Amino acid sequence: MDYQKQIESFASYFKEAESKKENHKVGMEFEHLILKENLTAVKYSEEQGIESLLKQLSKGNWEKVFEGENLIGLTDKQRAVTLEPGGQLELSIIPFVDLEQTKEIYLSFIEEIKEILNSRSQKLAVLGYQPESSIKDLPLLPKKRYDLMYRYFKGTGKYAHNMMKGTASVQMNIDYVNELDYIKKFRVGYFLTPLVYYLFDNTPFFEGKTAASSSIRETIWANCDSERSGIIKGVFDKEFGYRDYAEYILNTPAIINLEEGNLAYSGSTKIKELMENDKAETIDHFLSMVFPDIRTKKYIEIRSADALPYPYNFAFAALLKAIFYNQDNLDYYYQQSLNYNQQEFLQFKNKVINSQENQKLESLTTELFKRAEKVAAPAELEYIKEFKNLYLNYGRPKFKTLNNIQQGKKKALSWCILN
Repeated sequence: MDYQKQIESFASYFKEAESKKENHKVGMEFEHLILKENLTAVKYSEEQGIESLLKQLSKGNWEKVFEGENLIGLTDKQRAVTLEPGGQLELSIIPFVDLEQTKEIYLSFIEEIKEILNSRSQKLAVLGYQPESSIKDLPLLPKKRYDLMYRYFKGTGKYAHNMMKGTASVQMNIDYVNELDYIKKFRVGYFLTPLVYYLFDNTPFFEGKTAASSSIRETIWANCDSERSGIIKGVFDKEFGYRDYAEYILNTPAIINLEEGNLAYSGSTKIKELMENDKAETIDHFLSMVFPDIRTKKYIEIRSADALPYPYNFAFAALLKAIFYNQDNLDYYYQQSLNYNQQEFLQFKNKVINSQENQKLESLTTELFKRAEKVAAPAELEYIKEFKNLYLNYGRPKFKTLNNIQQGKKKALSWCILN
């Protein structure tokens, strides 16, 4: 397939995803850790493991998803349960205009799974990284995609396997009106990424030990695979639109090719050398093979926050919804971002990520809260206020745990355990 046609195929795909402002919704994905009483990870295949949990959960109104003989997911009209490489359990909820609709579905699911876990003496934990288990002790989920990725990542960043097996996050997806709106939101998304990493840092432990003061999530992603994670080259140097993102995709090593619907290892061969058609299945696959801080599919995906317990996970969405879906706030941060080229932004990001709550950073967080609180809907404003109180009392979420660590790890983490 000709390179220019490949670019146009992606650009057309992004354009077809445009939607009217009044129809803009928020999609959310919540990752959870399933733990034993001693805070070690429950494995997929063990007795009362993750697979048996899915089997027990599937007795409700779920459609089962298999790979071979292995049960790896569940789905219904509004929700999907999938598994990350280390057995992390992700709940994806279809997009809604109102976060309260998402909340009802989320909390209903939590009650459903808690009942099962309580009968097993297991815990549902919501934090950014396994609190006790090391990734060397976690078997890889039996899924071909993960096997091929794990193989490729042996030759990339030192924390690529930590990303796969150890991390958990909360993510949100936002819509765009047209390419100009996309350009603004994509750039603002990156501009706010340092603050998202900072504010929603909920990783108190890394490989069983107390985590460093800076964001472990950012450190892991920065040391995963520079060609497909972190910050896209050029995103701050010009107006980064549909075709720019298409070129980023096409010039990234594919790892996995889709051959007649089957996955095949392609290693470092670039996507442009493999893409032979513009079928939606092909485009969807290649878009899923990159993991930058801000990602494009049929929406813009914000990926920098650690997993957080309710209501703080909804505060993450409410805070950013008030920025991205309010034109004055979006334009304000877009203009702020224009003061930075890529090198200057990287310096700014490094200062924020490694900040020790200095005065400059406080002015940035205060401004963010102030702007969001001014325009947020009443119910969503309550989420923001809840998180703001957490931040004012403890700083970043992980410090709520670390401030109480003298009581023991399990008790200090109790606020992140949902049952």
